[in-house]
Amino acid sequence: MRTAFRIIVRLFLAIVIAIVAIFAVANRTPTKIDLSPLPFAPELPLFIVILGAMAVGLVIGAGLSSYSRQKLKWQARTQRKRAEGLEKADADKPTPSQIPPAGSADSRRRLALNED
Repeated sequence: MRTAFRIIVRLFLAIVIAIVAIFAVANRTPTKIDLSPLPFAPELPLFIVILGAMAVGLVIGAGLSSYSRQKLKWQARTQRKRAEGLEKADADKPTPSQIPPAGSADSRRRLALNED
């Protein structure tokens, strides 16, 4: 199962690399890139411009995904610590078998509810 998955992944990567190579060969013409506020305008092959834009998008997407995943890990850690604290507090409470019996009430220590 694992080797079949590796073969499929390698085949997919080989196809992607072949498509990128064909794309790069087909788009070799130089293109002038106007960076408006900057004083220079480089001429680059079109495939570098397109693949560069895709790479920048990939880096930004991976960064946002990593930040989101890290945020979820922080929240999970906070909730786990809170749950452990609540479990410890619950474990410290006396159970019904640990509560001492009430015993007999002393007649001298009765609560007077109806006296003025």
